[in-house]
Parts: sequence; C-alpha cells; structure tokens
Amino acid sequence: MIDLTKQYPVPVHETWNIVDSTKLNMLAECMRKAFFRFILGWESTAPNNHLKFGEAWHIAMKHILVHGYTPESVLEASQKFVECYRPAFPESTDELYVPKTPAYAKSALLEYIATWPHDLDNYEVLHTEVSGTVPITPDWPVFFRMDSIVKERSTGHYGSLEHKTRGGSFSSSYVTQFPKSFQIGMYNHVLYCLYPPDQIFGVKINGVGFLKTKFDIQRFPFGRSPLQMQAWMDMVTHYLYEYEDNMRELAEESPNSSTMRAFPCNPSACDKYYGCPYHDYCDIWANPLQHCDELPMGFEVRFWDPREEIKDTEVINL
Repeated sequence: MIDLTKQYPVPVHETWNIVDSTKLNMLAECMRKAFFRFILGWESTAPNNHLKFGEAWHIAMKHILVHGYTPESVLEASQKFVECYRPAFPESTDELYVPKTPAYAKSALLEYIATWPHDLDNYEVLHTEVSGTVPITPDWPVFFRMDSIVKERSTGHYGSLEHKTRGGSFSSSYVTQFPKSFQIGMYNHVLYCLYPPDQIFGVKINGVGFLKTKFDIQRFPFGRSPLQMQAWMDMVTHYLYEYEDNMRELAEESPNSSTMRAFPCNPSACDKYYGCPYHDYCDIWANPLQHCDELPMGFEVRFWDPREEIKDTEVINL
C-alpha cells in the first residue's frame, strides 16, 4: 500500500489507499489522468447525465429485483428513479438528453420485465447492492460494489446480474471490453471468495441500450475459469505495484523541477470517454506540481472514495 507517512510534494490524503475497479481502470488508462483525479482530487463540476442516469437506473432495478417484475413494481421503481435523477436534472433539461430521460427509463423498465419475465422464477435473489472489500494481495484490499448476488434455481450455482445502460445499441466492439475488465473480474473474484469454484456461473450483464425509437435489451454472460481469474489477478497486481512505484517516484519529485516524471501521460487515451477533462492542463503543464495550488475553473477538490456510496448497501468484507 501507499506509505502515507512519507513526505510528498502534495498534501497526503487517506483515499490514496482506497482502490476499486474504477481507480484501477484509470490507472491502466492514463497515470497522469489518475494523478489529477485521485492524487490531487480534482473533479469536474460539470453535470454528468450518464453517471446520474446510471445511478437512478440502478436504484430502479434494485426495486424490481426485490419487489417483483410487475407493472406496479415498475411504477414504484420509476418514482424512485425520478427522486434520484430530478434534483440534478430538472424536467427542462430532458430535451438535451433524450433518450436518457425518466420517461424513457419508465418505458425501458416495462420492456425489460417483458423481455425477462421469468428472472425471479430462474434466480433466487440473495443480495442486492452489496459492497465491501476483498483481498488482492496481502497488502491490498480492494473495494467492490455489486448490483446483486443470485442463485440459479435449476443448478444451485451462484452469480451476479449487473446492470448497464448506454446511449445507443450494444455493438460487438463495445461488448469486447467486458471479459478482461477490472469490474467484471472483480465481481467474479468476489463470487470465488464466497462460494466453491464449481458452483459459480459468473456475471451476466443486463444491458439496456437507449435509442430514440427503441431499446436494445440484451444479456451478456461472463464466466471466468480459475485460470482466467489468475490472469486477472496478475493484471490487477501489476497495476497496483505500478501505482506504488509512481507514488515512490512522486515522493522524490519537486515543484522546482522542469518536468514531472511520476505518473506519466498516455497520449493514446486522450480521446476516451468523451475526452479527458484534464487534457489542456496535461498539455500545457510540463510539471503539474508547479500548479497544484491553482484549481482550474470548473473543478472542485473531491477525492474519489467509493465508501461514500455504501449507505444503502449490504456490506461484506472478505
């Protein structure tokens, strides 16, 4: 883990030692981006419809998993969606974000239960919104949050139904990201820690794509063998150790240096996920340490801490 007793050229923060799949993904994507987001804690204040819509969708899906796949349950779930979504995005913004709006969400929920009407006959729902920590190395517990843990009634095998939304359909190129992803691997790792390996069917992604005239509702299974899980563990360990190496290098850096070698940028990642919010500063500042006291307009200091999101979850520490 990161030695928080060391002297660093930026203020130490306890969240440096909090790691989850989101943090791992950004460390692998671009170390310099991870420096801005996780070490400095800089977060854009621009409203993010995709994140808030996804959060509201998860709340709605939890409701129907617990209370049933019925029109009445969907109406209640839709109201919970609105209660989460509307404080951030009032009705006047809906035309900007079509089809990711509460009205489309309600229609999508109704089509979802029509597409998978036998889910609760096929699966016993054991847990919804589960969070906690799971060991990766002796020094690194990693935080996780899962949408559900279910038991297949026909086989007695365990797995997870994980909900994903996106604007547009689920193309083959989009789906190829999942098998090797940190997130899918993390869910499977939790299952392997909870149940015997021969009783796990893995993770099924509940995909709902939002288009203006229809919904793309698909389910993608991602089971992982013990050997595949070992390869995933090796990958995670690699990036955890690379993170440690960059933090050790950061401790030797100085604002007086012309450049910052720690947390190098990855120029092939600048256009991912609608573009990097730190791109201009990364381009202009050879040594970001010379500008750490200059919080750019449109940003706030808010350190990434997934523990803040667990108030309505069941906590399991493995």
